[in-house]
Amino acid sequence: MTFQKAELIELDDFKAPQGYEIFYYPVFDGVKIRVCIWNKQSNLGTIILQSGRTEFIEKYYEVVKEFIDRGYCVAMFDWRGQGLSGRLSSDPFIGHVNKFSDYEIEFEEILKNVYIDKCPKPWIGMGHSMGGCLVASLASQKPDIFDAIILCAPMLSIKMPKLLELTILAIGELSKIGFRDKAFPTPDWKNRKGWHEIPFEENVVTSDLARYKRSGDLIKKNEKLAVGALSIGWGHESIKKTRNLYKSNWTKLITIPSLLLSASKDKLVNVIKNQEMCSRIKNISIANIKGEHELLMEKDSIRNETWKEIDKFLETL
Repeated sequence: MTFQKAELIELDDFKAPQGYEIFYYPVFDGVKIRVCIWNKQSNLGTIILQSGRTEFIEKYYEVVKEFIDRGYCVAMFDWRGQGLSGRLSSDPFIGHVNKFSDYEIEFEEILKNVYIDKCPKPWIGMGHSMGGCLVASLASQKPDIFDAIILCAPMLSIKMPKLLELTILAIGELSKIGFRDKAFPTPDWKNRKGWHEIPFEENVVTSDLARYKRSGDLIKKNEKLAVGALSIGWGHESIKKTRNLYKSNWTKLITIPSLLLSASKDKLVNVIKNQEMCSRIKNISIANIKGEHELLMEKDSIRNETWKEIDKFLETL
């Protein structure tokens, strides 16, 4: 199959690791997904690296290079509705998805139709935040896909006041009549339409100024990478998904080696709930790391601790 060519965005001081193939793959409903694969000749296997909400391939150059230096192939794609994959809202800066199952369907399709011929096994699924939620979900539904999984501050839960959660669920049910892809209303939305850079002092994902600024600089280089507000539909679907995970027995269906990287200062996911759920996975290692939500975009000392846990886990495989 011939794929449509795609591109990577680079900064003068932040380039893509060499030796990659990048292209668009149209999934089940015609949405074009941007896919990038590095180091296909690896004899160690492939890190199936899945990013979180609003993220994009370019943000992970540093992480990709570190896995390549360890000898792995790395495969990434931009989720629908973000990065340079197809957008789903009339306002391209709104992060939207119709159903969370659409993420899962496209994920499995890319694994089976694209990665199977390009990415050496064993396959280690590694997901951050929303990506971690979807890696865990797919690993429980399709136990033969991954040989191991790494969940980095996974969105298995959401840290949110109960009243707000119930409000989003109620608005989300109403949105099925036709405004599902609209931005979830916030007090300042009318003054901040589109994408805007949140000041470093207000961010809740990292304590590292340089890496935070780097992500913003990539978006400034190409604003098509940007995602601003979340849609009513995305908020509704994310709460339904995490609620279902908490109530279901998905953890008992995962028997492969698993690692949870838990960020003790996380302001976005419920660390206690995550550890409670993941402790029921049969073959799990849990690492508590004193960092914010984006452990691999954190200060060097925190990243070093995170990599120490990843390396220790990979050595056991």
